[in-house]
Amino acid sequence: MNKYAVIGIALVVILFGLLSTDVLSQKPDTKVEAFHKSLQHENTKEYQKAIQVLMPVVKEQKDDYLLNLRLGWLHYLAGNFTESKQYYGKAVAANSKSVEALLGRTLPLASLNEWSAVEEDYRTILKIDPMEYTANLRFGQILLNMGAYAEAKPYLERALALYPSYYEPNLSLGWTCYYLGDRKRAGMLLTTALMLRPGDTLAIKGLDLLR
Repeated sequence: MNKYAVIGIALVVILFGLLSTDVLSQKPDTKVEAFHKSLQHENTKEYQKAIQVLMPVVKEQKDDYLLNLRLGWLHYLAGNFTESKQYYGKAVAANSKSVEALLGRTLPLASLNEWSAVEEDYRTILKIDPMEYTANLRFGQILLNMGAYAEAKPYLERALALYPSYYEPNLSLGWTCYYLGDRKRAGMLLTTALMLRPGDTLAIKGLDLLR
């Protein structure tokens, strides 16, 4: 073996040995410990306990992205939608390009029926990532429910292109095509939706209308 390779391997072994000794000698980080306890409480659906264990840490680190994101999620699970919106908002403020924080915020916004804000967040997401599946699907579905079928179609087409075997884009685009008068494509998409979800009433209703 090349002598330089041997020296390199020896140095790596020494480095990892030093790092391991240093890590083992450290006390558990308060933030890490609190986060792990929060995860444990979430696993047992004790959402308030999962929230409470993080509060002392977030008071000291108010702008921490991950803590605010997690508190947004936990408050949403607990049904505290206003608080969830606020914490997700802090996560967005900490990282305005975070698709996950923007997507997360749409959950409490929708639960609070703040649909204009939901639409705004989806538009922001699609500026950051035009191919983001959930934003394309949900924004397309909102437009579909508003009766803006021609506007909904490109978003739903994109969602279907990304996940052709998923039920929701097939169903939503199927109904969009039906309303736009494309009966053949509507039939194909709704049939696929029914294949993916046997007995689905929405797919069956659409196919009945096409007969």
